[in-house]
Formats: sequence, C-alpha cells, structure tokens
Amino acid sequence: MMNPQGPRQRQLRIGVLDNDCCALECIVAMIAHLNNRAGRRLEVWSSDNPAKAMQHCRFGTHPTDVMFIDMALNGLTGAQVAMEIRKHAPGIAIIGITSYAPELYAEDMRAAGAQALLDKSTLKHSLAEALDAVSQGLPYPAGSGFPSIRNAYATLALDESSAASVHLTATEQQIITLSLSHMSTKEIATELSVSADTVFSHRRNIKKKFHASTWYDAVDRCRELHIA
Repeated sequence: MMNPQGPRQRQLRIGVLDNDCCALECIVAMIAHLNNRAGRRLEVWSSDNPAKAMQHCRFGTHPTDVMFIDMALNGLTGAQVAMEIRKHAPGIAIIGITSYAPELYAEDMRAAGAQALLDKSTLKHSLAEALDAVSQGLPYPAGSGFPSIRNAYATLALDESSAASVHLTATEQQIITLSLSHMSTKEIATELSVSADTVFSHRRNIKKKFHASTWYDAVDRCRELHIA
C-alpha cells in the first residue's frame, strides 16, 4: 500500500562557517535553494565565529551532517577548524570553500580529513553534486584524493593510537605547546622558570620518544598526532 503522504524525506542538517557575512548569506541561500531536491529536506545553520561553530558541531542539540568551512578565518585556517571537527565529531562530512585557488589549501584539507574543497566562484555549479556525494560519506569529486568519511576516521583512529603509545610528562607537554606557538627556547625557559639548558634536555627526551632526528621533526610529529 502506498503512503498517502508520499515518500518520507531524508533530512540533512548543514552548517556553514564563513567570517564574510555577505558570503555567508549567499552560501546559505544557495543551499536552501536545494531544499526538497531528490526528496531531501535541508536544515541550515550558520556562523561567522570558528569557536562557536566548533562548539555547535560537538555539542549542538541536533547533530550536523555536513559542514562547509571557509579557508580564510580570523586567526585560524579552515584546515585547523576542519581538523578539530574531524577529531571531535568524526561523522560529519566536511566541505572546504574558498575564493582563492583551491590547490593552495587542498593538501592541508586532505590531511584534516575533509571530503571536498570547492571554489566559491563555481559553487552554484558544484554545490548539488558535492552535497550528494559527501552526504553519503564519499569524497568529491571521485579521484580527487580527498578521503571518504570512513577513511578519514580510520586515519584519525590510527593517529590517536600512535599518540597514546607515546608518554609525555606534564613539562614535556608544556614545552611542545609553547613551541607550537612559536616561542623561542629562551622564552620557553622564562615562561617555565627554568634554564635554557633544562629546556634543551627536555627536548632531547621528546626527540627520543618520537624517534626524531631534529626538534622540528618532533614538533611536526606532535602536530600530526594532535598532541598539545
């Protein structure tokens, strides 16, 4: 017997993060224009604040299915925001958007676990297909090198497992965090009220734990594993 009300629509909840309010409004309108397409109902929320958007993805009353993230945000990159969302809300599909050449950000977005990166100037032509693909957990376009949600999650789980196998002391964690904020050895020593030699000693221990030949290699590894 047929449903007298017709086939049940699938609902997608979509978030948009862009610190350009005009661009934000346009993108939200473009997504809303796709409402009811292919029997799918879209609910859109938006923000121009990266911290609020990340909080919404993690703790929102209703789960977000797809997140659009601009690449140039105040004080943060789109890849950094994507990485945080992927780490704390691994089931969300992520689409990067940019007004600049997409290849400038493609590698970082792939590493962050995004499923697509779209040029804003051609968004009206690519939006529907990209949304169709990523809402199924697939990369867009096929063969672009972006991971599926499943593969992105698997990579994240592997990285977290690797991170868990490295034990760092509280002081070592502090030194890594301060190094990632581009503080010099002297500045770190002053911040921790220790000598520069003590900082160097901790760095040697950290390098051994990560089997790194240089301090920069150790810091890069910490960044990859989202440590500190």
